[in-house]
Amino acid sequence: MPEKIRSVHLEDVRDDHLAALSISAALTRAYLPTVLDDEGRAKDQPAVLNGQLWPLRAEEHPTAAMDADLAALTEAGVLCRYRVGEQALLHDPSWKERQKPSRALASALPPCPLHDRSFDEAIAETMSRFTEQVNTFVGAATSRIDSRRIEDSVTRLVEDITYLMDPEKAAARGQKVRKIFEKLSTSDKADEAAGKPDDEATAG
Repeated sequence: MPEKIRSVHLEDVRDDHLAALSISAALTRAYLPTVLDDEGRAKDQPAVLNGQLWPLRAEEHPTAAMDADLAALTEAGVLCRYRVGEQALLHDPSWKERQKPSRALASALPPCPLHDRSFDEAIAETMSRFTEQVNTFVGAATSRIDSRRIEDSVTRLVEDITYLMDPEKAAARGQKVRKIFEKLSTSDKADEAAGKPDDEATAG
């Protein structure tokens, strides 16, 4: 089996989160990519991982130390431990940004339900949440739908969908939608103001 090529990032040595960890946890973080699959996942088995990552230091770094390292890395946000059914698993949430394996193989392990939702699943969830909000607003309306809430929901929907594709543009897209609504609202008010004299004249 060919060796897996993994990247070590220079910025890690200046990372505040890693600097706050013990030397043991920091080294486990550096070694861990060598045993993660091509999608950044592995079984959460501290004893097995310890034998793979610390094979020549088993006495200095026992299973309990590995478990403590994994807990510290999870608390620091650089590792995620999760369960699917009875199976304990872990993965690197930033794997896709940090590692670019060539001829990557699909993982045989189930994905993290928090970080690894498919794009279709995320869109479906967002649309479902939006639909529920609209139905609530319409059902609660007496004389008219609360347009402000609808506008806010549409804006959040745009931000959520944009975030999935390009997180850096989400806020900007949301602001753009808000400006469109503001423009429409201003235009409606101007039309109403312009129409008042005619209405009054007709009434007279």
